[in-house]
Amino acid sequence: MNIGEDEIALLVRVIPLAIGASFTPSLLGLQLLSTSSSKWIRRSIAVATGSGSAFLLACILLTAGFATLPKPALHSPDIVGGIVWSLAAVVLLGVAIWLFIPHPDLARKAEQGLTKRIAKAKTVTFFAFAFALSIKDITSFAMLVPAIHDVTAARIPWWLQLPTILLVYILAMVPVLLPPVWRLIRGEKGNVQLTRMFRYTMDHQFQILGVIAAIFALYCALIAIGPNEFALIG
Repeated sequence: MNIGEDEIALLVRVIPLAIGASFTPSLLGLQLLSTSSSKWIRRSIAVATGSGSAFLLACILLTAGFATLPKPALHSPDIVGGIVWSLAAVVLLGVAIWLFIPHPDLARKAEQGLTKRIAKAKTVTFFAFAFALSIKDITSFAMLVPAIHDVTAARIPWWLQLPTILLVYILAMVPVLLPPVWRLIRGEKGNVQLTRMFRYTMDHQFQILGVIAAIFALYCALIAIGPNEFALIG
């Protein structure tokens, strides 16, 4: 395979994971709440910066760690990759099962904790809260780990690997980037849509995350047994 084919194959595998990692209802809810407030500019920037710092730190550490691993032999199964994808599948499946069990009180408490903590919070609190929510986001990291491992294990030069990791990072940041852009474009009129989206996100946060976790658990499992990892299927 040449560099172009390798890069395209890599993107096809990791972009779905990056999109899946962006589905974080609690983080989206925080940004929607921030963006629809009176001090929306500084608050939404604080949320984006807090979340961005957490994901950037994770991406740097994962990239540095996986880069030290030996690349799989050419035309041979990637056993390490198979293990990484399999573990991601197991984690996501476990999360999905837990989320599909009704937790009405927990969902309500999660929303109350979100709204009460930031009702009169300072700007730095928005940063800290977004950072904490991002660091504790198990489903997003379960998808970012195999994505970044795939990039570092790919037979493409570093100057293609870095933009690919940057693309994964940007896609994972979509929940905290789009709401302020929408508010900037729509102004006060955009608050109606932001408030409705917040309500829907909070009312269905466990279901949304459960469906995403189930879909990507299957996706990771299929990749793990595919021709490039354990090679159990061709």
